[in-house]
Amino acid sequence: MPHEAAPTTSGSPPRNTEPAEPAQPATSGPSASRTEPPAPRTEPVSVSLQTADGVSLAASWFAPPGGAPHTSLLLNSGTGIPRGFYRRFAHFAAQQGFGVLTFDYRGIGGSAPARLAGSNITYRAWGQRDIPAAIAWLRDRHPEVPLVVVAHSAGGQQLGLAHNVQAIDAALFIAVSTGYWRGMPTRQKWFTWALWNLIVPTTRLTLGYFPARRLGLGEDLPAGVAREWGAWCLEPAYMAAFFDESGHRRSPDGQPFGPVHFADARFPITAFCFSDDEIATADNVPPMLQLFSGTQPEVRWLQPQDVGAEAIGHLGFFREGIAGALWGPALADLRAAALAHRAGH
Repeated sequence: MPHEAAPTTSGSPPRNTEPAEPAQPATSGPSASRTEPPAPRTEPVSVSLQTADGVSLAASWFAPPGGAPHTSLLLNSGTGIPRGFYRRFAHFAAQQGFGVLTFDYRGIGGSAPARLAGSNITYRAWGQRDIPAAIAWLRDRHPEVPLVVVAHSAGGQQLGLAHNVQAIDAALFIAVSTGYWRGMPTRQKWFTWALWNLIVPTTRLTLGYFPARRLGLGEDLPAGVAREWGAWCLEPAYMAAFFDESGHRRSPDGQPFGPVHFADARFPITAFCFSDDEIATADNVPPMLQLFSGTQPEVRWLQPQDVGAEAIGHLGFFREGIAGALWGPALADLRAAALAHRAGH
């Protein structure tokens, strides 16, 4: 969804290296004094994930100070947002005893090819190929502890495409919704329409990729990713319009969509949504969560003033100014839900 971008950076992180921590814009809200003094941070270790179709993904492993996590946590990024954007949150979670894995989808950040133009990467490959590799890496590394997911925006959408989604014990969704253009406020709605109908088609033909960074929309995207994302955003049913090829538009690559696994997600899902988010709106959230038919997501709508902030929007949950009000309680609830789920199975 447009505008879910990370802060503009000077360049993509080198392949398979830990990206520099991006500067965080100043935010109003809870001060650092409201959080417990942090434990000494363990710097993340760069790792490489191997997908079933032979793609290498750049990732970072944040171990807790004691080394052995009580819970494994997978952080699924939003579209066009490199894993470095989530680094502060990952450090915070590690200090609470979680082992955290962040990663870059194929075509993004440290997982981008040397030349983006002409890439044949599709958007749905992130959920069908990349997320399963991350789930498998965590489950193989620490099979004895619960596995939870914190999914931001498209990271929650794509979770339902992972064939091994049943390995998860609980999930926290942040600003997860469809990206249907008519479900957004007026200014955002017409910008989104122009993006998918004018800008993306033009840049695909002239550049061979979508130059998102030039527009302040995060990382540049492979043409196939942007084209498929746009096709979803133009459909009221979003991605679901293409599950059985019954939508007004076939998948842009001309191939069958492939298997989906939303019904296999039978674990607790808590969805945080924000009143000032122009993408994950009250119109766009329900159709997305309804796809997870094997569970009943709990939706929590929050206003910025609830946490003493002036704004939260689509990205603000991961700003450090929110940490004192939301991060600790959300992670504690996530772990409790995972333990209860495991106990019930």
